[in-house]
Amino acid sequence: MDVQKKNNYIAPVLWGITITGLAILLTMTKKAFAAIVPNQKIRGCDAHGCGSFGASRGGRTHNGVDVVVTPGQNIVSPISGTITRFPYPYKGDFNYKGIEIKNSEYTVMIFYMNTTVLANTKVTAGQTIGKAQNIAAKYGNGMTPHVHIEVRDSKGNLINPTNMFV
Repeated sequence: MDVQKKNNYIAPVLWGITITGLAILLTMTKKAFAAIVPNQKIRGCDAHGCGSFGASRGGRTHNGVDVVVTPGQNIVSPISGTITRFPYPYKGDFNYKGIEIKNSEYTVMIFYMNTTVLANTKVTAGQTIGKAQNIAAKYGNGMTPHVHIEVRDSKGNLINPTNMFV
């Protein structure tokens, strides 16, 4: 094979690898979720712990992120999907509620909110789905008011959603 023919073969292969690498990078940094409140901010650390994904919770780790809210504030759906259920975050305490939204890519659970939608309802990203509850009422003034968001992929694997919000 002469040098010219060899270069004509290698360049497209390398270009294809570069394009593939770029596509993978873009997929990994894809912003998949709508912000659930305006000027969304992840809860920092307070007297009751930290709101970041993976933060220590004594003998376990935090499986989601806590988004700072004002009690009574509207919460919007981070994804388009179907409301599948209304889980409770605390066994035996039905004062605090949650919502589960599913689509073909993600399952999102949001806790500490009163819902305004019905089960089996289809929602779109950005649609109001409820109002934030006052979680500080349960834990005291040292707790920053927030809602908890937990995300799993279509296979049920836990995902860190920190950088996935628009």
